[in-house]
Amino acid sequence: MSHLVLARVLAIKYSLLARTYKLMPIKRCHFGFSCAAMMMTPGLIADDCPNQQTCGTFSEYTPEERVELIRVRREREQIIRETIRCTQRQAAAMMLLQRGCPQTVESLGVSEALAAVELRLTEVRSHLARFENQYIAPTGSETHRYNVKRGYATYWYNKLTSESSIFEPSVRQGMVRVIHLSHDDDPRNLEARQGIERRNKLLSLRSQLRQIEQILIAVLANN
Repeated sequence: MSHLVLARVLAIKYSLLARTYKLMPIKRCHFGFSCAAMMMTPGLIADDCPNQQTCGTFSEYTPEERVELIRVRREREQIIRETIRCTQRQAAAMMLLQRGCPQTVESLGVSEALAAVELRLTEVRSHLARFENQYIAPTGSETHRYNVKRGYATYWYNKLTSESSIFEPSVRQGMVRVIHLSHDDDPRNLEARQGIERRNKLLSLRSQLRQIEQILIAVLANN
């Protein structure tokens, strides 16, 4: 036999062997576990796993039925072999926790985000302390500026008004709807207008906090 023919025969032989090994099924757990990891035995294949028969018949059980699985775990530098009873769903969770790159509240950044929210809420509380002992105008009240003409003089005049009688009177009895604030540079006018701004900022903050509350309520309802 010539060298050329021999080379061709060997090539065909190796090709057939390669195809044969390629078609051979890889031994895997019927339920998808990593037998080596579950039994803490590197290189362990499904055929040699003590759970082989159980995992192979899992589909024959009802969702409520429990089966026994053997697993090995490490606890305080000790290797513990134990038998656990679980349903198909519980076994599926175990498998995915073992192989499915499981994440945590920390790894997904939820704890970090929650801590950031708590920090911002602390900052908001500190910020609110600045409003103590400051005038905050009531809802439904506004400042008004209008032109007044007296004799030959014309000037701007300001009032703090409300839709209803909620202000304390300066002279007569009974609540009043108007507080006179005098001209533009009068301290009463300046403080009243700042009181309106403080109220508006607080009402805006209240609305945003209520939106955050509704978002959190929805999150809790969906989890």
